[in-house]
Amino acid sequence: MTDDAITYGVASEGELPQVREFITALTYAEQEHYDHPKETYQEIEERIPIPPATFTGRNIQFVARSGTGDVVGCCWCVIFDPGTGLEAEIAELYVREDARQRGVATALVRMAVDHFRRIGVMFAHVWTREGNDPARQAYERGGFSPTEQLVLTWLPLPSEDGEGD
Repeated sequence: MTDDAITYGVASEGELPQVREFITALTYAEQEHYDHPKETYQEIEERIPIPPATFTGRNIQFVARSGTGDVVGCCWCVIFDPGTGLEAEIAELYVREDARQRGVATALVRMAVDHFRRIGVMFAHVWTREGNDPARQAYERGGFSPTEQLVLTWLPLPSEDGEGD
């Protein structure tokens, strides 16, 4: 790289193969930091396509029903492929108060994870807050575990002067 000024913009169609090379190299190099099965560079290269300009996803909701047919709990999942493989998120998990402490949340999470396995999800995640021990226990019993990843978030919050940053 020379001392030329760096410019920024949206990748052109012709630059997308280079973006794919960067994503492949990053995915390969980052494996050493995580305790999961390692892939060869070629395996990663074969599964990561040129990044698509758009992608679609779908929602699926699993429910628990009482003996009378009332819905007493739900697990809302979002499934999508951003171009690097099928991913999933448990977006919401809720059990009605009168149905709690009966394994309903854990059963719903397990149902979601079984679905993820069946459809070939490569990565799934869930968010919960510190101190939400019942939810965390349900997620862990369902197969989720704390990760080595540092998760940072961005929210469109107004700054002190009322303008977005």
